[in-house]
Amino acid sequence: MQDLSYPMGGPIFQVGEYSFSVHIYTYENVYEPDPGRVSIHKEGHSLIIEASGLVWAGGQESAPGSITVHVDELATKSEFSIRASAERVIRRVKLVFHDLPEMNLVNLRESPSTEIPAEGLYIKYPQGWYQISTPLILGSLGDKRYLYARSLDKQVREKHFVFQKVHTTTRMELIFEDDTPSQGTTVEVPPWEVGFVTEVEQVYADQKEYVQKTHGLVKWEQRADIPQWMREISLVAAIHMQHWSGYVFNTYHEALEKLKVLSGKIDGKRILAYLPGWEGRYYFDYGTYVPDPRMGGEEGFKQLIEEAHALGIRVMPMFGINMASRSTPNFEVWGESSLLRTAGGAAFSGSVDWDGSRHFNHEYLANCNPAAPGWQNHLVGRIRESIDRYGYDAVFLDISALWSNDPNFHVYRGIRNMVERIKHGHPELLVSGEGWYDALGLATPLVQSGHIKGELNWHDTPYEPMFSDFNRSFAHLCLGDPKTNSTGVHELGFTRFERSPLRKGIIPTLTLIGDSLEAVENVDQVIKDAHTYAERFIEHPASV
Repeated sequence: MQDLSYPMGGPIFQVGEYSFSVHIYTYENVYEPDPGRVSIHKEGHSLIIEASGLVWAGGQESAPGSITVHVDELATKSEFSIRASAERVIRRVKLVFHDLPEMNLVNLRESPSTEIPAEGLYIKYPQGWYQISTPLILGSLGDKRYLYARSLDKQVREKHFVFQKVHTTTRMELIFEDDTPSQGTTVEVPPWEVGFVTEVEQVYADQKEYVQKTHGLVKWEQRADIPQWMREISLVAAIHMQHWSGYVFNTYHEALEKLKVLSGKIDGKRILAYLPGWEGRYYFDYGTYVPDPRMGGEEGFKQLIEEAHALGIRVMPMFGINMASRSTPNFEVWGESSLLRTAGGAAFSGSVDWDGSRHFNHEYLANCNPAAPGWQNHLVGRIRESIDRYGYDAVFLDISALWSNDPNFHVYRGIRNMVERIKHGHPELLVSGEGWYDALGLATPLVQSGHIKGELNWHDTPYEPMFSDFNRSFAHLCLGDPKTNSTGVHELGFTRFERSPLRKGIIPTLTLIGDSLEAVENVDQVIKDAHTYAERFIEHPASV
């Protein structure tokens, strides 16, 4: 995380317990209120700060523009609303709090308490895998006192939280970035609510209520997009088919034989078979999606699904919602116009080390925006054709929580639209996804968890009702298998076998590669968890 190497020249305001300043950012520079053109007055419980000019270069230069800050002071909290204008397009507005007490953050998914490191801590929303799942930050100040900050935005838009140690104090930055197509020379920032509390439970509950009302979240029990069969699932069997490099973990016949063994240990209606790499080389041919001859071809895949259904088992193949191989037929027609872009217009780039070469530069895959008509039409067409041909029960949309403030198409709204199109005419189809943040749960009721450096993160932390009232999850597909600890994918290669926590929002998960079922004791532990989950959360949910 970088920073300016000179002091800013704008004013620092004092309201109650808070010292704060405001910065606005165009795509070319950073500005603050002109300290010589500021007026402050009160209206009831509100303090209104108005600046009729801006400064830049640490106060060395001036520029036209304005900043107005309304601070509404309430009993235990304050709301900060900002309007700003400038000569050029405004990208971000930053509200900076100075001289806050030292604190540890207590609401990140990956840790119940996170110390702010010397280099600072940068947190982003939307974020689907770790850190925060909703635009809320909570910091423990010690002595049962907490600071919280949350955005009261009614839309899914980009927010950033930055924390830095300054001697024995903390500096907190609250950053808002409007949707790129809406950016202009004026901006109105949704209110930031900041407060000191002694109990965090009410803060979580207030945020849950706000998100539920704002985004229209529906309780799990009342969701119309969850087929009845999904409500019976207590075990997700992640059966890895083929590695990126072409290594086959399971043919279609071998996957079916594993499902037969599992159905002898637990009723088939409890099992959802999740199939990464079902179409051949994992990720390599993303965008094509046809059964692979090396694993048994079309007939073998059909047989897998038909016989799984005969056992009562449901089947969920994996598709990439935002990645396509550039070698996919007609990519030049629908792909180039669909590339995912950053707010500045650059093509979104990213890769992993698929083959152990350590270069992280496999750019044969294109990052596509699921909201782009060309890519969305292609992928929806491939998925719907595949469903009609093979009759499976669920679709897993890989990396569905990926976010970019694309200037061409709104990612979140595009995902919602894509899911509706996939499900059209298939009311019993489940659409699942990878990663989760508050509003995204509307699109994908079932989601895969996240991980950092081999440690699984669970979406029902830090506040279980925020997730489990509306969604369910299963373990990330990099979970180690019960015999060899293989992940079956590029992530980590080998890690450790572990059981999912037995909680309402987390369905027990089992990773299966070649001979995983030979580890009978470990497998049976997960099966026992699946039985317990069914009894505790499906058969007798009212007792939880």
